[in-house]
Amino acid sequence: MHKRHKYDIIVILAVLGFGVSLYLAITHYLGITVPCEITRGCEVVLKSKYAILLGLPLSVWGVCYFTLIIFSSLLANHYRVFRKILTAFLGLGALASLVFLSIQFFALKKVCQYCLATDLLTILLFMLDLNIEYKNNENNKISP
Repeated sequence: MHKRHKYDIIVILAVLGFGVSLYLAITHYLGITVPCEITRGCEVVLKSKYAILLGLPLSVWGVCYFTLIIFSSLLANHYRVFRKILTAFLGLGALASLVFLSIQFFALKKVCQYCLATDLLTILLFMLDLNIEYKNNENNKISP
């Protein structure tokens, strides 16, 4: 892979997360019940008190988060400072995802398949970023 395109996989996966979050945000504001054939817990999760943060649905926060990740990833391909910013945002997102997963599994005892997908995707994005950064650091080491 060309050095200038190392973060493109993060962009592609973040677009998927953006799409799922946007879908959930649209269905929320239109009052549409989302189909939930896999986990059968979507409505419980999406209508719970945990689904709103600072007056906005978590799906709206997800749209903002994935937009931020997409732009940070594109800029990380060219500017070193955005690599650090991207890692910080992905780390915070992964921590938030662990909290959201814990709420679903332990507090609500119901799982939303869309929420599960975005949470696991966020954790995967962080792991991919750490792998890219590790390889960058390995390549930049000076041999004795």
